[in-house]
Amino acid sequence: MKSVIRIILIGIGPHSKRVYLPVLTNLRKKFKVEILLAVDVKSEEKKIRHHFEKNDYKVNTLFIDPFTGQIPETLKAELDQFVNDNDINAVIIATEPSVHHVYAEWALGLKLHILMDKPISTRENAVSDLEQAHGILADYQNLLKLYNDFQSEKSTIFSVNVQRRYHPGFQCVMEKIKEVGEATNCPVTAINSSHNDGQWRLPSEMVSQDYHSYNKGHGKMSHSGYHLFDIVSQLYHCTGITDKAPDHMEVISSLIQPDGFITQMNEQDYLTYFESDYKDVKTYDDQQLSEIFQNYGEIDATIMVRMLKDKKNIANITINLLHNSFSRRSWVIPDADLYKGNGRVKHEYHNIQQGPFQSIQIHSYQAKDKHQYNSRKDHKPGGNNHFDIYIFRNIGMLGGEHPLEVITMKDLSAKHNLDDSRLLTEQAKTAVVEEFLNFIHGHVDKKDLVSNIDSHLDGVKMMSASYVSHINHKAGKNPVVNI
Repeated sequence: MKSVIRIILIGIGPHSKRVYLPVLTNLRKKFKVEILLAVDVKSEEKKIRHHFEKNDYKVNTLFIDPFTGQIPETLKAELDQFVNDNDINAVIIATEPSVHHVYAEWALGLKLHILMDKPISTRENAVSDLEQAHGILADYQNLLKLYNDFQSEKSTIFSVNVQRRYHPGFQCVMEKIKEVGEATNCPVTAINSSHNDGQWRLPSEMVSQDYHSYNKGHGKMSHSGYHLFDIVSQLYHCTGITDKAPDHMEVISSLIQPDGFITQMNEQDYLTYFESDYKDVKTYDDQQLSEIFQNYGEIDATIMVRMLKDKKNIANITINLLHNSFSRRSWVIPDADLYKGNGRVKHEYHNIQQGPFQSIQIHSYQAKDKHQYNSRKDHKPGGNNHFDIYIFRNIGMLGGEHPLEVITMKDLSAKHNLDDSRLLTEQAKTAVVEEFLNFIHGHVDKKDLVSNIDSHLDGVKMMSASYVSHINHKAGKNPVVNI
């Protein structure tokens, strides 16, 4: 164990600026931790230097040319040298997702501790190329093997930042599911989950914007969508009833891509919405966009997962993933902040059924697109931290006085002594970073890690298979993917 955690932070985009940099700065009061190098592409240099100066971050920087595929040998050599010269023992990967796995592969080669943003991997053209769609799962399997190969020699953490696993609301729900599972031996029998981003992107912006992009041949499922694949997997398996666990899953997906989006709202509609202002920002007309949008990534996706045991279906899971949903955007020039700005509003819903014994609903609905300042009122519907849990129980079978229990974010905030002035999702991300640092310092056992790389197989399978299903359907083949 090294007394100081020395980190390379790769990717200084909106997530690093809002989470990793301020969180690690604050945690220096509690941990011996330093960021010794920040890496990003040359086109972002001016903005990043300004951000570092504004916030007084004293960090060495390395600005590189963008790449696809493997890390260029010259860059790899430069990073290797920096690791050796500066006794680096950890890396945080917060880049554009299509290069997550290649940076992780590099870090595993040096036996570094890794904290990486979701998704674990995506591939350019995953929405149209079977090899790339299957490659999402292959990347995960490769990283897991590389990780496991040296764990007997050196025990490291490879944490994937999926904050719902650390969210006290989801943790409460999983405890309730386990309770009924232990009392009845009944597994989860159905899940219906939905995540809406409220990210209204104008048609020409789909061509030009690289943040949460569509122009690289992947979309919503490779953005916030992975969170739903992951948490659905956690909710389904949390009873731990192994003798009723599925041995197969079948996945079928239905995607809406940008060419469908401009059919929903066409050029004439935008002129009606914004009048002459739209002409000032319109780079392409609908006919041009129809050509450009060939094989662009998905805006919306609906996925059905069938859990099978001995060829019998034992659970249906539906996942709805929407970028095109209720938004607060009403302007034509996009805001600089595309992460938590530009009218983006989150709506999230889950319904988990446990046979005749229990139904749990999670409701989380924002109405505001400004999330910088929060109060106790933000626990209510429409608030930034709204999160209500409805628990319906068969008290005739399970006991208890009331068939309905309602747990609000206000209740959870009081119980866990949470900071009402911050987004709860960002507090959960702080917990992710704290666990990462605690493991490196020897204060957390590997068996207690909440989101280590070896616990992500089912979520990755769902994501990869959802792309495969879409490609098969477009080719006139069977869209049902059996895993």
